[in-house]
Amino acid sequence: MHNSGSALIRGARSLWQARARFSSTISGSSGIPPESRMSWMLLPTKKISKSNIEGEGRTAGQSTTDLLTKAGYIYQSSAGIYTLMPLAQRVIQKIELIIDEEMQRVGGQKLAMPNLLTPDNWKKTGRWQSTGDELFSFKDRKNATMLLGPTHEEEVTAIVKDMVRSYRQYPLRLYQTTRKFRDEARPRAGLLRGREFMMKDMYTFDVGKEQAIETFHAMEVAYRRCFDRIGVAYAVAEADSGNIGGSLSKEFHFVNQSGEDTLLACKGCGYTANEERALSKSPANERTGAGQNKRYVARVVEGSDDKVVKQRIVEVAHGHEPSVLKIKRVWPIKPNQRLEVAEVAADHDGSSSEAPSSVTTFEQLLLDDCAAEACNGCSTDEAVRGDWHIAKAGDGCGECSGVLEAQRAIEVGHIFYLGDKYSKALDLSVLYQGQREYVQMGCFGIGVSRVLQAAAECSSVEGRGLRWPLSIAPYLASIVPVAENSGTKAAEDVYRVLGSVRVHGAHIFKDNVLVDDRDYLSAGFRLNDAQLMGIPLTIVLGSGFAESGQVEVQLRVPGMQSMPENVSSASTTSDGYEHRARVRVEELGQFLSQVLESHCVALGMAQAV
Repeated sequence: MHNSGSALIRGARSLWQARARFSSTISGSSGIPPESRMSWMLLPTKKISKSNIEGEGRTAGQSTTDLLTKAGYIYQSSAGIYTLMPLAQRVIQKIELIIDEEMQRVGGQKLAMPNLLTPDNWKKTGRWQSTGDELFSFKDRKNATMLLGPTHEEEVTAIVKDMVRSYRQYPLRLYQTTRKFRDEARPRAGLLRGREFMMKDMYTFDVGKEQAIETFHAMEVAYRRCFDRIGVAYAVAEADSGNIGGSLSKEFHFVNQSGEDTLLACKGCGYTANEERALSKSPANERTGAGQNKRYVARVVEGSDDKVVKQRIVEVAHGHEPSVLKIKRVWPIKPNQRLEVAEVAADHDGSSSEAPSSVTTFEQLLLDDCAAEACNGCSTDEAVRGDWHIAKAGDGCGECSGVLEAQRAIEVGHIFYLGDKYSKALDLSVLYQGQREYVQMGCFGIGVSRVLQAAAECSSVEGRGLRWPLSIAPYLASIVPVAENSGTKAAEDVYRVLGSVRVHGAHIFKDNVLVDDRDYLSAGFRLNDAQLMGIPLTIVLGSGFAESGQVEVQLRVPGMQSMPENVSSASTTSDGYEHRARVRVEELGQFLSQVLESHCVALGMAQAV
């Protein structure tokens, strides 16, 4: 046994030494590491088909999913489940680095909770029933029920309850980045709506409501810094808390026409909200009278036979629909119940012979602010006035005299003030200033894998490959020798120059440069790959390099509309999407520093790279 173990060790050592010698041979004396050489990489790129890009009837994110697949970033294992290939892993790592720095800047402590959970605490909070079919659950060999965690409020609350003994240990800010699971009924749009996904979630614990609200606002600032650094245009919108719970909620969205969400925003005061949550009013002189109202009956039902527990009439102005979310805020329902809303004739009392219910009376009428009077048979004096409708573009802003405008967007983050929803259910309390109170909580999530695809969706142009923001690009530059006389030595010289470039004092190209040494592929194929993968800078060593010492720099950087004037002595051309310059090698470092620093300052992104 001892001899066998020694033989294994000697064999492993020999294998390592052989690989080290091969690595040294490949790298030569240039210092270009094997991991920077594309000939060493698993890079399964494919040619872009015009039919794939321009197909009709495509869903949001579908063309970008195709593009990420063809560029070698993702591989579909099954419906809604993807492998993140090495290039995608580098993008994810850069996103995580930004998040880690900003979460730790506000006192976040990173931990790793299990993805395999028991349902005990979920039953206590009521989410075992309310989450429904989206939960992945199964039986283990002992016939015990287990679940794959879609979120970790229950788990982290149990941890804090068991480990924290005094108010002096608060506030706490705990976060993780992990894989989550959701049994989507219809997985679609690649990483945007998958069954397995990567997410950062932070959970905060404070001794009082005032401190918890302060934490919520501090986290909003931290999230803004995260998305500022990622470098994609975003919007912050008031939102509904959904199944997570709580009374204060905001969403972070990348603004893009292919998004599944609709935001309503007012240019006058800056108010922005998800259309489900937005407050609006009818423009002046457009409040409707009783004959123009639309009447609905709202019923709370439960059980397999949809037994009606309670009901009430809701009236909104013609042209609007009632909002289930807004009605729920004043008419709470239990986890095993649901709210159904159906339109009835304006002169109908809302009763239905089909409803299996002994309920024959209605609770107080909900009368929308946009309606002037209640329909026949209802007293306006007894009605509960409020905003009960779903807002839409063209409505008056609920905060000022402006008008709401619609924009499509992709949700990438969500923050919640939870209050005592989970601490009360799981009995997490603290003795503070002579009183025992439930701990106040918050939850703050960023969809890390969603950010990857959403950034690609927002920054790229159809038919021209990916285009990554500088801060999260897998590599910042690709060196492509295409002429016979521009070989390894020339690539080494350019690689060395890039290593010395500083942007805002940082050596940004360190470990961020690819050398396309795949000389078994044509020049056109390699140049196409550089564009397809979305590498921001491509440095082409062409036929004129040996004679003039010039390289062609191709820049594809989101937000860079034009090249700065009089940069070095470069001759430049631009079409608004791609910028090209011919630069002498000895001036390449100065040229790149000037261009990238000017770009980052113009966008207010000095931290972006």
